[in-house]
Amino acid sequence: MGSNWLTSAVTAFKTWVAGDSGDPDVALAQYQFIQRQTPFLYMMSLAGGWGLSVTHWSVAPIALTLVVPLLVTAFAVQRIVTVRRRQKETPSHAEILAWQKQAKVLAVVSPAIFSIWVLSLFPYGGPYLQVQVVFTIAVANLVLLFCLIHFRAVALINAFCANTLYFIYFAIAGEHVFTYFALYGIAASMGAFFILNNHYRGFIKLIRTGRDLKRHSEELEHKQDETQKLSDLNYYIANHDHMTGLPNRRCFLLELDQSFRSARQSGEPLSLCVFDLGGLRAINNIYGLNTGDQILLEVVRRLKSKLAPQMFVARIAGDEFALLAVGDEAAFSDVSSFFDELFAESCQLPEASMKLNYAAGIAHLDESVLSPTDLLEHAVYVLQEAKLNRNEPVAVFGPRHSEQMLSHARVTQALQSADIEAELSVAFQPIVDVAHNRITGVECLARWNSPLLGNVPPGEFIPIAERCGVINRLTLVLLRKALEAARHWPADLKLSFNLSASNLSSRGFVQEILDLLESFGFEPGRLHCEVTETSVMWDFKEASRAILALKETGIRLSLDDFGTGYSSLSHVHKLPLDCIKVDRSFVHGIRPDTAGYGIVKSLLALSRDMGIACVVEGVETEEELSVLKSLGTSEVQGYLFSRPLSEADLGRLFTKGMTLSSGTMQSDDPPVALEAAQAG
Repeated sequence: MGSNWLTSAVTAFKTWVAGDSGDPDVALAQYQFIQRQTPFLYMMSLAGGWGLSVTHWSVAPIALTLVVPLLVTAFAVQRIVTVRRRQKETPSHAEILAWQKQAKVLAVVSPAIFSIWVLSLFPYGGPYLQVQVVFTIAVANLVLLFCLIHFRAVALINAFCANTLYFIYFAIAGEHVFTYFALYGIAASMGAFFILNNHYRGFIKLIRTGRDLKRHSEELEHKQDETQKLSDLNYYIANHDHMTGLPNRRCFLLELDQSFRSARQSGEPLSLCVFDLGGLRAINNIYGLNTGDQILLEVVRRLKSKLAPQMFVARIAGDEFALLAVGDEAAFSDVSSFFDELFAESCQLPEASMKLNYAAGIAHLDESVLSPTDLLEHAVYVLQEAKLNRNEPVAVFGPRHSEQMLSHARVTQALQSADIEAELSVAFQPIVDVAHNRITGVECLARWNSPLLGNVPPGEFIPIAERCGVINRLTLVLLRKALEAARHWPADLKLSFNLSASNLSSRGFVQEILDLLESFGFEPGRLHCEVTETSVMWDFKEASRAILALKETGIRLSLDDFGTGYSSLSHVHKLPLDCIKVDRSFVHGIRPDTAGYGIVKSLLALSRDMGIACVVEGVETEEELSVLKSLGTSEVQGYLFSRPLSEADLGRLFTKGMTLSSGTMQSDDPPVALEAAQAG
C-alpha cells in the first residue's frame, strides 16, 4: 500500500515537473525561450566566476584562477555558439524531445562544473572573499531560476544540483554559518520557484491561447478560402456556359460594356460579330440533344483554335455566338473565309455527315453607336438579314440599315395602335385544280394600310410583329376577317391560312382559333393551316403539340415553302400532313433540263406515295404550267391564274362560277413573291 502510494506520488511529481513539455507547441516554445536565455545564463555565470578569479588571483593557485576558468569559459562559449546556431533552425518535435533530454543532462553537468570551481576558491582568502563566493552562488541560483522557469524540469534540476552541492560542502566543512546560508538559499530558491511557477502557468496559458488563436485563424482562413473558392465557382458558373465553357451572355455583356468604354476613351477600333449556326436546332430535334451537343462542342473546339489574341468569344444563345474584336480594324475583314475554314470539315451525325452553314452580322463602332446596346442591336439586326440571304451569309451594318431600323421602329410603334384592327384587311389568292380549271381553295394574305405609313408590305410588318410580340393579336384579327368573308363562299371551298412560329409556340392560341371557328360556324375541315419548316423547327416540341391539337378537331395541315428547310423529308414523316406546298423557287423557269424539274418531279411522286395533296406555288407562265402538267401536277397557285383578290373581287369571281382559266391576269401585272405575302 505504502509502496503504491509512494510510486503514485513520485509519478505525480514527475508529471508536475515535466508540465506540458510533451505538448508539441509548448515544447517548441520552451525550446525557443531557452535558446534565447542560454547565452545570457552562461554570460552571467562567467561574469561571476571571473570576478572570483580576479579577487582570488593573489591568494589561490593559478590552476583555480586561470586554468579552470579558461576551461569553463571554453565550454560556455561552445555552448553559446551551438545555441546561436540552433536559433536559426526550426527543429522537428522529435529533435526537440532529444534536446530536452540533453538539457536535463546539462542541468546536472553545468551546475556541477560551476559549483566545484567556485567552491574550490572558498578556502582561500578571508571572510570577505568567502562572502563573495556565497553571494556569487546566490546570484547564480536566482539567474538560473529566472532564466529556466519556462522549462520547469531543467530549472528544478539546476536548482537542486547547485544548492545540494553548496549545502553538502558547507556541512562537511563545518561552516555552520554558511551551512545556514545554504539552507536559507535552498528555501529561498524553492520559494522563488513557486512564485515564478505562476509565470510558468501564464506562459502555458499564453501558448495555448496563441495556439487556439492560430487554429481559429487557420480555420477562419480556410473558411475564407473555401468561401472564396465557392464565390469564384459561383462567379464562373454565373458567367460561363456550363456545356461549352465559353463565356455566356451575361459575361459577354459585361465584356462588351468594358470594351466599349475603353474604345471610346482610347479611340481604338471595336468590332462585333454575332453569328448563328444553321441547322443545329434541326439536328437537336431529329437526332436528339446529345448529338446536337457533340456537334456544338466540336464547333467550339474549332472556334477556339482559330481565335486571334484580340478576340473575345461567347455563347449568347442556344446556337448563337458573339465575337468581339478590340483594336484591330481588319479583325473581321474576311469573315467569310474565317467561317468557310471553320465549317470546311463535315460534322459527323449518327447516320451521315453534314456541313453546317452559318449566318453572321457585323457591326463596327462609329459615331452612330452611342452605347454597347446599340452595337449589339446593329449586329443582331444585320444577322437577321444574313439569315434570309442564303447567297451572302455575312452582312455588315451600314447607313442603309440605320434607315431600315428607324423605319422598323416606326412600324413597331404603328402596330401598337388601338386602331390596328380597322387598318388590317385580307386578300385571297385562288388555288386552282388545273385538270378542271376549278378553284378548290384560296390562300388568305395579309394587307395593312396605315394612316401614318401607307400600305406596308406583309413581308415587312409580319416579321416585325413577331419580334415585338403582337403577332398573335394580328393573326386572330386576320383570321376573323377571313372567316367573315367566308360566310359568302361555296360550302366546299377550303381556306388556307398561315401560322407563324410564335403562333405555334403560344399555349392557348390553338383554343382561340377553335373559338373563332365555332363563333362563325366554319367547318374545321375546310381550314388548312399552313406552317413553314422554319416555324416548326423554331420550337419543335411546342409546334408539334399545337399541330396535333389542331388535327384532333379536323383542321388540315399544309407544309408551306416545302424543300427550303433543313430536312424536309423527316418532317413529312414526323408531322401529320395533309398537303405540301412546293416553293416557287423550284418553279421559276422550270424546264426538263433544270434542277427544279427533278425536285418538283420527286416531290409530286412523294406526295402521291404518301396519299397527301400537293400544291405548286408561283406559277407565272404558260410554259411553267405546261411542264408542271406533264409531271402530273393537280393543284397550282400563282399569278398566271390570278393575283391576290379583295373580298369583293373574289365574290364577283364566284358569281361567275368556280372555274378559272390561265391568263386571267394580264401579262403586265408584276409577279410578287408569295412567301412575302403570308400572314405570319
